[in-house]
Amino acid sequence: MGSVMTQFMESRAHISGGFEDLTTLRIFVRTVEIGNFSEVARRMGANPAMVSKRIAALESKIGQRLVNRNTRRLVVTEVGQLLYDHAMRALQELDQAAEEMSCMQDQATGHLRLTAPSMLGQAIIAPRLAGFMQQNPLLSIDLNFSMEKLDLYKAGIDIAVRIADVLDPGLMAIRLAPYSRVFCAAPAYLQTHGMPVVPEDLMDHNCLITRGYTFSTRWQVQHDGEIGHVHVKGNFATDSGQTVRMVCLAGMGIMMAPRWLVEPDLSAGTLVEVLGGYVPDNRAVYAVLVQRSGTSAKLQTAIEFLRTCFADMQ
Repeated sequence: MGSVMTQFMESRAHISGGFEDLTTLRIFVRTVEIGNFSEVARRMGANPAMVSKRIAALESKIGQRLVNRNTRRLVVTEVGQLLYDHAMRALQELDQAAEEMSCMQDQATGHLRLTAPSMLGQAIIAPRLAGFMQQNPLLSIDLNFSMEKLDLYKAGIDIAVRIADVLDPGLMAIRLAPYSRVFCAAPAYLQTHGMPVVPEDLMDHNCLITRGYTFSTRWQVQHDGEIGHVHVKGNFATDSGQTVRMVCLAGMGIMMAPRWLVEPDLSAGTLVEVLGGYVPDNRAVYAVLVQRSGTSAKLQTAIEFLRTCFADMQ
């Protein structure tokens, strides 16, 4: 019995010894999230061969394979997934401790991970990013512009910029700006096909579809303070707001767009607003954080930056 217990304790100590190198654990976590040694190396400023060697050394210490390699992508094993889940939480706790200690400093420090919808982020956040980095030289920034709604816990995101009317429970949301929308079309289209008078008229028009998290053929409309939906159809769909705007400017149909995107076109008369009294006003732009993470100097600085970015949005 004693020898069995001794072997068990030695095995456990051998595995635990593989977790002492925090840098290797961080590399492993990013490898699982990204799925490519070269991309992990690029984002962490390292050599791809070094990343591969670190993972191999970790597997050797643990005595089990953590990821399976093929020519296209790394695939995490069951053991690797177990280690990832625990390592991610442990590293987040360590990062949180570092962030809270940084509150005592005058300048924000650390690694800031942000995500935002691609079109909104590229138009509103990206032009101001260089100035923010110059003002905060001790921050390193990992910025993800994507249509994908990332899990803040799993992806290790500090702040997510989201457009929403309802937010996930358990998250802290800071309202940055209203998110006004508009129905609009080119004058040439309306001259040929007529002006819709009530939302139901949209069903008889060619509606240009912008895909979000789902294929958005149910357009929200507002009437007497109540939010409803109209089922629309058309001959064009895309996940690019700028592309659907260009198609709309060419007179191909009616679009539902964020007002900030088409305001210059409306002012110039190249697009005309329709159904103005039926536009829903239930959405806003939020900075979303996990509830326990909103007190560090790094995050407070980032939130103030985002407030500045969206200050002029109507």
